[in-house]
Amino acid sequence: MAGLDEIRQWVLRLGPEAEVVEPEELRERVKESLKRTPATYEGRPQPIQEEGEIQESRQDYAQQL
Repeated sequence: MAGLDEIRQWVLRLGPEAEVVEPEELRERVKESLKRTPATYEGRPQPIQEEGEIQESRQDYAQQL
């Protein structure tokens, strides 16, 4: 869902001040994003996104144009 991804990005901006309680799908998306974050700063390649995530990202980008 594109809406959940937008909320996920907003929650991540709040850092440790925020916790997603529900819906569970949003909580899992935030958790997965946080797992990938250290790789950005440690120079390790990030895990490949699942096809659904890639498609959602493309749709989100297209909506912003």
